[in-house]
Amino acid sequence: MKIIIANYWWLAKGGVVVQIEGMKHLTLMLTLFFSTLFASPAYAYADWEKVGNDTAGNTFYVDFERIRKVNGYVYYWELQSYKYPKETGILSNKIYVVKTYNQGDCEMFRLKALSVTKYSRPINEDVVWSSKTPSNPEWNYPIPNSVDEIMLKRVCKFAETL
Repeated sequence: MKIIIANYWWLAKGGVVVQIEGMKHLTLMLTLFFSTLFASPAYAYADWEKVGNDTAGNTFYVDFERIRKVNGYVYYWELQSYKYPKETGILSNKIYVVKTYNQGDCEMFRLKALSVTKYSRPINEDVVWSSKTPSNPEWNYPIPNSVDEIMLKRVCKFAETL
């Protein structure tokens, strides 16, 4: 992305060129600039709400806009951002972000991971390191006072409004 204010030209992503004339259109230029900036993958947390941190300093988020309630279960996306990248042990690759699609059972208070995607760059959905969909995922019961427990409580509470 390149901005040349002296000539009032703005080069946006993808080679789109917009000519800006006069101070009246400066607001338009700034609006376009910031909307493009915040729509980039580097700011992919836009739809994610922070739920908490674990003892290692990793941050957990839930996408509350995508929570669904079907046949007594809740389905939701969770994102874990590592404070320090995890070593994979394979060709010195590191994992920075993990996105998980979960099925939650609010009545029995348990959850299972339906899909897990690991990213080898910070908050960049373009670089998937691995993606896994377990054929027969098992139910897990969150440990008391864990991030999983806090997350499932918040998701179940939100699901009551659906």
